[in-house]
Amino acid sequence: MQIFWHGMSCVRIEATHGDNEAVLVTDPYGAETGLRFPRTLKPDVVALSHQDRKKFPLDSFENEPFVINDPGEYEVNGIFAYAIAVRSADETHPHHLMYRFEIEGMSIGFLGNLKRPLTDEEIEKLGNIDILLIPVGGGELITAKQAVDIIKLVEPRVVVPLAFHVEGLKQELGTADAFCKQMVCQRQDSNKLKIAKKDLPAEDLMVAVLERA
Repeated sequence: MQIFWHGMSCVRIEATHGDNEAVLVTDPYGAETGLRFPRTLKPDVVALSHQDRKKFPLDSFENEPFVINDPGEYEVNGIFAYAIAVRSADETHPHHLMYRFEIEGMSIGFLGNLKRPLTDEEIEKLGNIDILLIPVGGGELITAKQAVDIIKLVEPRVVVPLAFHVEGLKQELGTADAFCKQMVCQRQDSNKLKIAKKDLPAEDLMVAVLERA
């Protein structure tokens, strides 16, 4: 499995299931962010962290992928997705969603648009997570400190920080360095995370800081 980061809360996961290959993309974004979204992606499935599809430019893809924006269980080309509702503070707006993906024998948690700490019930629904994709830059989303607190509760083996400052981004966000300073762990910087189940750290937590693809 390979994980790429395209900026904000958008990741691309390329996986193999038997003779089949599958591509998952999360949370595409528009030019109003200041960043240029790649126009050559052909995902099999797109997972959105909000039920309002209008928040995402779904016409950015060269194909018409299967789009998830409602709570439930889904399976597309060997990718299992569990979309879990995260209620807004006033309970009136459409639900935000977090995800548990099962890919190549590994469990991946995606908290891409999280605006508050998780409840005990939500952490229980997320379950045991091998790789956690979590926002760390603050702004409208959780802060680096809140991210660290969630990581301590979820206890993943690998963390991939999302939604932090990169050149060109209009929104002011904290940096990946600021987040990593609060973590006691091994850090690995790369343009992608290529990992198999056998490669997961046995004991020490690893933070994989990805360059924007």
